[in-house]
Amino acid sequence: KLRSIGSTEEYSFEERHHALITARKFIVYCVHLGDSKHEYSDFIIPLLPLSFESVNVTMDDSSEEGASAANRVLEAEVVKGYRYTLAEVSSSCVISYGLNADMTRVLGTVDKMSSNNNWQVRQAAIHFLRCFQGSHKFLFSPKQTESATNIVAELLSDERREVSSAAMAALTGILAATPLSSVSELVQKYVKIANKSKIKRKKKKDTSNQTESSSKTSGKEKERARQQQTSVFFLCASVLARPYDTPSYVPEALTAISKHSFEKNAPLAVRETVKMCCGEFKRTHMSDNWAVHRKQFTQEQLEDLEDVVSTPHYYA
Repeated sequence: KLRSIGSTEEYSFEERHHALITARKFIVYCVHLGDSKHEYSDFIIPLLPLSFESVNVTMDDSSEEGASAANRVLEAEVVKGYRYTLAEVSSSCVISYGLNADMTRVLGTVDKMSSNNNWQVRQAAIHFLRCFQGSHKFLFSPKQTESATNIVAELLSDERREVSSAAMAALTGILAATPLSSVSELVQKYVKIANKSKIKRKKKKDTSNQTESSSKTSGKEKERARQQQTSVFFLCASVLARPYDTPSYVPEALTAISKHSFEKNAPLAVRETVKMCCGEFKRTHMSDNWAVHRKQFTQEQLEDLEDVVSTPHYYA
């Protein structure tokens, strides 16, 4: 009954949102005052999809119900309440008293919500996963860690900047808790993708078959752009995950993303992320202990890094 509140058309706007408030209070009760060993599995996990879908803002200036200020306030209260509740559930320790399968069920729900059509739901799923993984990383099995990494990696190329930025932040935390050997293997994989996904200059072709090949070209371009953003954001997250040391894979990752800092090779969003990442690396590494960190770099890798972090000369 509670799970169908958000999608049913049987009730009015006010009745539906008041019912959502009641459902949220029930979830809060289960987290703080209930029998944590059983209620997380029996009640909280089944209500997670409802919680995620409740953060979606449905009213805008063009909606018929938009004229009612009371409805706007009511929906804003529901959205704010469920965001707070999701944060509580994600960081709650009560799941550790249950079965290990409960974590897999939660990850399955987050995976489903990460493909929701509404970007606010996808963003909420990423924020939830970031807190959930950070609070339970020592209880995660290798398979669950891999599942969480895959969920986040899929959203690195999301069309909404809010979602892709949240995904990169979540991935940074996951990689910080992942063994260096596993991260190194992933970096090797995404370095190859990044090197192949730079924007290529279009060659002049005969216009006679232009209409036939335009659809194929657009499809290939979308896939290239998706791979570029995913790989570059992943490599940036791998660098940001190690703010105080320089593992062997960091120079290679920095070299790969430095190629995407130029206008001819990448769109604006990717270039800005690369410059932010390299600037943060400069702030945390290129200071007192830079003599130690630079030993991990070759001369060519140092030059590639300098191309991004150095300030252009006034007369250049």
